[in-house]
Amino acid sequence: MIKLLLCIKIVRSGIVIRKVKISFCIVSFLFLLACGVIFGYRFIKLYFDNKKMLSIERNSLVKTIRDNNHENQNYKDINGEEYFINNSNNNYLLYSNILWRIIKVNSDNSISAISDKSLTSLSFGQGVKYNESQIDEWLNNKSDDLSGILEKNLNSVDKYLVKTNSCLDNVDEFDNNSCTDLNNDYYFSLLSTRDLANTGKDSYLINSEFFYLNNTNSQNQVWYISDDGKLSLDSGLDIMGVRPVITIKPNIDYVSGNGYLDNPYMIEKENSLFGAYVKLDNDIWRVYQVNDNEIRISLNDYLKINDNFLSHRYSNDSSFYNDNVLGSIAYYLNHDYLNGLSYKDKIKDVTWSNGIYDKTNYKNVLKNTVVSKVALLSIGYVKLNNLDNYFIMSSTPSNANLIYVNLANQKLYTRSVQAEFKIVPTISIDKDLLKKGNGTIDSPFEME
Repeated sequence: MIKLLLCIKIVRSGIVIRKVKISFCIVSFLFLLACGVIFGYRFIKLYFDNKKMLSIERNSLVKTIRDNNHENQNYKDINGEEYFINNSNNNYLLYSNILWRIIKVNSDNSISAISDKSLTSLSFGQGVKYNESQIDEWLNNKSDDLSGILEKNLNSVDKYLVKTNSCLDNVDEFDNNSCTDLNNDYYFSLLSTRDLANTGKDSYLINSEFFYLNNTNSQNQVWYISDDGKLSLDSGLDIMGVRPVITIKPNIDYVSGNGYLDNPYMIEKENSLFGAYVKLDNDIWRVYQVNDNEIRISLNDYLKINDNFLSHRYSNDSSFYNDNVLGSIAYYLNHDYLNGLSYKDKIKDVTWSNGIYDKTNYKNVLKNTVVSKVALLSIGYVKLNNLDNYFIMSSTPSNANLIYVNLANQKLYTRSVQAEFKIVPTISIDKDLLKKGNGTIDSPFEME
């Protein structure tokens, strides 16, 4: 009897053990199957992601830049970022008909670039950081209609650009330390002292202009570069050049170009109206503002009369632009000059900015307007020409007989309204008039 019970117990134990083994096998199989599914999916996804990345990089600007510069001593990896340094001359990029200089390829394959020339001249603002400055307001589309003057005009910003890292560190000594206070809420910023340091002394970034940098010091003074290439500090009230920094999307498509001045890199597949050249009769103009139905264009050269550049006084006694006052540049442009144009009937009568710039807010300049057909550029507009010594249609609050003049180094200075300077006229025409051409200097837009 005892033996029988023992045998039954042994049999039952065997059954339990077999059940445990079967359960273990089933659980193990399910676990291995789940691992296979999970890791198999990850492997397949990684394979196709890598394949896609290789396909993107194969046709990207980043790939082209690296291929063109793998033996270039002026292309250097600095802490994971690939900089063009020293006197690099193959880092030109054309975007929105503006010439830019590529500064670096970032670790995520995005590209940082700075405008080759200043696109306007403004004061920075006293005692403020960059993200509180009026330059930041002018560059980036924020809270009102008069912010983002540049952003609103450039071609398909959200298609070609990503938000730019803006270095807000206080910098008391010029060095290439990494930035710790970064802001990337907006598309545009200014050159940081770190990037300037990394490009080397007397690099391609020095362009004979005064222009502001992004950083202030612990005393709330702002860094800038002088026209002779020296790094200095300013209160922020001087009017200097603004050279925006942009960040091009990672692995953006490469369209054409080799990076040299006569053949810059191209990333756009469609033509930009902003910055385009327009031919009216024998005159070449440049689009500097694009509105809903009309464009504002400025003459691409100084006004000439019988092949000679015209110099003219602004007025006899006032900075107010009044085309009914004899002897003023406003009267001359809207009577003598206008009546001599074969396309005068195509020019629109629109409002132009003629305000006072007190160095605290460019918006005050743009809010005060006059109505006319032919006008001049004003503080607050995008400046696309490389001209100098011409009147700006903006005045100073200190003296109604003073008017701003644009000089070669991108600082604005006041001169008497009775002084004589060269003239760069501006006009407005309907977009729909442009029927021919592609907007380049060799094939400008034209009317039929």
